[in-house]
Amino acid sequence: MHRLAKINYTIRTASFAWCALVIGLVLWERHAGALAWGLLALQFLAYPHLLYLRAIGSPDSRRAEMQHLYLDPLLLGAWLAALGFPLWIAYAALFATALNNAVMRGWQGAATSVVCFALGALAWIVPMGLTRFPGTSPLVTALCFFGSACYSCGVGMVVFGQNRRLQRVRDRLREGERRYRLITEHAGDLVAMVDRDGRWLYASPSYERIFALGDLAPGADAFRNLHEEDQFRVRGALQVVVRSGESCRLRMRLRTAGGDVRKFESLVHAVRAEDGAAPEAQARIIGAVIASRDVTELRDREEQLEVAAHAFERMAEAMVISNAAGRILTVNQSFTRITGYAAEEVIGRQESEFRSAMQPQAFYDDLYAEVLRTGYWNGTTWCRRCDGTVYREWRSVSAVRDAEERVTHYVSLFRELDGHAADARPAKSA
Repeated sequence: MHRLAKINYTIRTASFAWCALVIGLVLWERHAGALAWGLLALQFLAYPHLLYLRAIGSPDSRRAEMQHLYLDPLLLGAWLAALGFPLWIAYAALFATALNNAVMRGWQGAATSVVCFALGALAWIVPMGLTRFPGTSPLVTALCFFGSACYSCGVGMVVFGQNRRLQRVRDRLREGERRYRLITEHAGDLVAMVDRDGRWLYASPSYERIFALGDLAPGADAFRNLHEEDQFRVRGALQVVVRSGESCRLRMRLRTAGGDVRKFESLVHAVRAEDGAAPEAQARIIGAVIASRDVTELRDREEQLEVAAHAFERMAEAMVISNAAGRILTVNQSFTRITGYAAEEVIGRQESEFRSAMQPQAFYDDLYAEVLRTGYWNGTTWCRRCDGTVYREWRSVSAVRDAEERVTHYVSLFRELDGHAADARPAKSA
């Protein structure tokens, strides 16, 4: 149920009950018959509730109520013609219906209300003829005057309440806009709005750090500084967004005013026209909002890590990385090739489980004591493969420390030696 229908139901019920009192006095003074009294009860006591029931059952209660606003003067016009156009009653009825429609639809509504009032009067006059009884008793006149004043105040209170609500909504919108601008103007990320053709509608001040002011003028091509290799892909993605309405993520490279190329990760959302008559899903798409974050350093680090990971896997020496508690975190392919153990067999297990027991425990205690003292150890040892065969290796063990000099990881690097290779650290070997 639309709020307008609820408000008008209350106003119509009260005002028509007052009309029933006023017109009932006129009918009593004129000694009217039972038919007149029955029509009076139907029109002014039952009618408001019938309209409310119609509004409840209507799929669009607001539209139904707007139709009721024109039905009111039509019926009142017929009643006034039947009563002979008593001046004060005619004034009150015409004034109230015109005022109600003027509030809802402006001067067009007021003019239409007057026309409906006249049509209602003609609907009575044409078959029944024109009669004139302009005078009313002092009591009826006083009731009309008082009723008109109360109705004006009631409508004024409704309009006042609506204005107060609108003002609160405007205040909230202004506060939301202020917070939004505060966020976008101080955020490090780039926030922009472009039209369907990729022209600037808005660019946050953060864009001024990378582009010249001339490149940010409203209506200018927002992608003129896009890297040549990204032009087709990014412009095509924008067209997909503005046609489908679905968001997408993009990676793009932009040339800055200084000539550098920066890498950005962007999220693109469709922007729809603000049309209250259409559902949001059906509103026309007028452009897109693009939120971008500079990820140049992050991407560079990722590339470095990829190179390091590739080198880690391809290096000839075997490598084992364990945490400070000795639990294996990762191994490379050479570890599998030399020892015969697959990565999934050793990762997560203790490094001590894979010692061949060909050196006493004191050997390993001394080894890690030196690592803790000097940061590294290297020498030759005897080891046993997964299949039980024995081989000699050269191994180095290094400690990785954090900023507070606490050991966080151990890195063991080893390679298989020829059986006749000399021991580089005889004191440390078995």
